[in-house]
Amino acid sequence: MRAILALLVSLTAFLPSGMALAQTPADAATAIRQLLSSTFEKPGSTLSLDPIVVEGDGAVVGWIQGDMAGRAFLRARHGQWTIVACGGDALKAAVTLQRLGLPFAQAGRLAASVARAEATLDPRRVARFATFGELVEMDGQPHPPPAAHRH
Repeated sequence: MRAILALLVSLTAFLPSGMALAQTPADAATAIRQLLSSTFEKPGSTLSLDPIVVEGDGAVVGWIQGDMAGRAFLRARHGQWTIVACGGDALKAAVTLQRLGLPFAQAGRLAASVARAEATLDPRRVARFATFGELVEMDGQPHPPPAAHRH
C-alpha cells in the first residue's frame, strides 16, 4: 500500500499546477487513516478512527486514543491530506467547516454526512468526540499546541 501511495504522490509532480489525482472516498479514507495513524499512534497507544467522512477535498474524522477523543478536520491540497483543526462538536457544524475554508455547499454536505455517519455509531462513542473541547487550528503543525492537550 505504501508503494502505491508513494507512486500516486510522485505522479502528482507531473500534473499541471493546481491539478491533483482524483481520489475516491475509499482511497481518501485509506490515505487519511494512514496519515493519522503514522502521526499519532505510539506503542501501546492505538488510535481508533471512525467515522472517516470525506466530501471532495474535505474530511471529518472521529478519533479516540486512550482517554482522549475528538474530531479532526482535514483538507487535501495537491494530493496530500493535512490536518487543519482538531475539536469536538464544533467540527459537526457547517458554519465551522466554512470558516475553516470549505465552500458553503460543500461544508453543508460534509456536516450532513458526518451527522448521518455518526448516527450509525454507538452513542457513547459519539459523546466522547465532544470531550476534546475548544477548536484548535493546526496551522500545518502535526500536533495541537501543548496547552490544548488535556491529560
